[in-house]
Amino acid sequence: MSSKVNYGKYRVNTDGLVFRADGYSQRSYDHNTENWKDLAPSGLDVKLTDSGLYDHTSGYYKFRNPDDAANKYAAISGANFTGLRSLGVLKDDDSSFTIEAFFEIKTSGENSPPDDGAVIFGNTDANKSGFSYGLIAKTGNGGEISGINAFIASNKVDQTLNHPWTGVEVVLSDVNDPSISGSDFRHAVMTYDSSNGRMIGYLDGLVKGTGTFPSSNTSGFHDGTVNGVYQQFYIGGNLDSGLNTNIGMVGCYNRALSSGEVLGNCKAVKHRYGQGY
Repeated sequence: MSSKVNYGKYRVNTDGLVFRADGYSQRSYDHNTENWKDLAPSGLDVKLTDSGLYDHTSGYYKFRNPDDAANKYAAISGANFTGLRSLGVLKDDDSSFTIEAFFEIKTSGENSPPDDGAVIFGNTDANKSGFSYGLIAKTGNGGEISGINAFIASNKVDQTLNHPWTGVEVVLSDVNDPSISGSDFRHAVMTYDSSNGRMIGYLDGLVKGTGTFPSSNTSGFHDGTVNGVYQQFYIGGNLDSGLNTNIGMVGCYNRALSSGEVLGNCKAVKHRYGQGY
């Protein structure tokens, strides 16, 4: 039977949960410190690049892409990243998983424009060579964020030798026909089922698309041996690409959640800011 954690009227499924950092929980945020606390027993805390990112009144972290300073982001890095992968999150093509994020895209008037392909929650950027995965933001007309994609790339560390890119990508919000607008918080999820190689992308609890990891791809997922940026799970941008966003929650499971479970998790977070169901 699935276990739950209560967030008022709705509950979050904790069956298979291996990581969850939640700005709405006093046990997770610790204002003006370096870490965003993991609520799961794993204890895989997030390292923040700025202790002042937390909005105490609203219960989220503010990530910005400033004009004249280093991008502000957070990361599960080092031993924590290794621990997350060892628990089955994006470990290999035999490991089912789910990653999710609850966020608000900030657009005009927020320092410099966001970078196309900047990571909301994931490993690195869709625009960079090599292996990448996660939830990313895409820019449309005017250079503002209007699209969100979920993707998994195969183990193409050296793009020169291993071109072209292979993997699977699902559009959650089309930049040319966006389903995101204004400044509402959004709940984005990607699930991967290792039994059939199928990825499903969700936005606000609803299925937006599916894809299947190429069965002919023998290199599989990244094996975690490459140094540098590939050894971190980023939140709200990274070293190279900035994003203007508020992030309330990120989480990972070592199984593929069902559509009903994804919708339930969405309901559990969306009502916090007057956007409930």
